[in-house]
Amino acid sequence: MNSRAISRRDLLFGRFRNGVRRALLPKPAVPATDAPTTAVIQGRHCLAYRGLMCSTCYERCPEPGAIAMERGIPRVNADLCTGCRVCHDVCPAPTNAVLLIKDRRAPKPQEGVR
Repeated sequence: MNSRAISRRDLLFGRFRNGVRRALLPKPAVPATDAPTTAVIQGRHCLAYRGLMCSTCYERCPEPGAIAMERGIPRVNADLCTGCRVCHDVCPAPTNAVLLIKDRRAPKPQEGVR
């Protein structure tokens, strides 16, 4: 067993299971793709959906208006989301609540290309 003590946060968020501190394990990496992506927030993993105070994705999003907070719950505006992965990388939930999916809409026209 690990010699480090278990904190209240570990017990609250369930990071200590089966004798393994999940907080010390790296989060799984999302493979980079060339296809445009859009962020989707999975309510079953999001801390705000569970009634806890969390607005990290909203605060860190570099695109104005891409993530809005409504009644303490984040909502992604797919039209403004650029798929930059910042919200995915900063999500503090034990199981990452931000999923990046391929954008199935028509590609945005590039400026200056005819």
